[in-house]
Amino acid sequence: MLADADKLLFPVGVSLADGMLSDEVRGTSWPLNGSGAFVLDRLGRPIEEVVGDLARAFTLPPECARRDVLRFAWYLNTLALVNVERAGSPLRRAAVWCGLAARLMPAGTLPPPVACRRALDTTSLFRAFGTCLVAAARRSLVIAGLTTASVLQFEMFLGAPDLLVPLFVGCGTGVGVALHEAVHAASRRGVPSAFVTRGRRTYVLHAAVGASRRTLVAVAGPLAVSGLGVALVLVGVLVSMPFLAVGGCPLCAHALCLTVAGGDGRAACGLS
Repeated sequence: MLADADKLLFPVGVSLADGMLSDEVRGTSWPLNGSGAFVLDRLGRPIEEVVGDLARAFTLPPECARRDVLRFAWYLNTLALVNVERAGSPLRRAAVWCGLAARLMPAGTLPPPVACRRALDTTSLFRAFGTCLVAAARRSLVIAGLTTASVLQFEMFLGAPDLLVPLFVGCGTGVGVALHEAVHAASRRGVPSAFVTRGRRTYVLHAAVGASRRTLVAVAGPLAVSGLGVALVLVGVLVSMPFLAVGGCPLCAHALCLTVAGGDGRAACGLS
């Protein structure tokens, strides 16, 4: 969902030169037509201003220009080629989103999520791991908070509230997501990469690698996190700390990503 006051920005690694849109991470460039280059030349300005400029320059009706700009912006954002700088308060955006979701509900769909791309430093294993953890920190905290609240509510419904169990389950869920992607990033040392979130999706975008390297990258994340989960469960059982064992369960669940049910498993098998 894009608002007229929102601004489009190039993430690190994406640039425009001589009518070509280039992405250093993918190692690919795309030619642009005149209107596409016109819009991208005005990145950093509110969408409504870009729409007005496009309508005047190409003698288009304002609604037609707005539709073209939004369609182009959505397409590039879906490919993680532009980021969106939000305008207005979060509460107002949430209210607008809820209103749009209510109108789309009869069609069985929701407003499309906005993608956000952050640069990763993969010059060394530790830099790749650390920069990915930092990039994923916000998403990880949100997931941990929502999971903790959900488990605590379930416990209260059962009449046996215990803060430690929800807290450890929430932390395990949130930390697991961040560690999963950080290990993926570390296994791509030396490969141009970026961290991307889009709705519920969280992934590391990277340049093409060979088949064996692709398999290693795919299995590294879920294997490392599920291994840590198994260790936490064993330690919790051995030292009689059930909350620690329960907290390791969300980490163990990452083993499912090694099957064809998960994107990593399909990538490891060459199915995606």
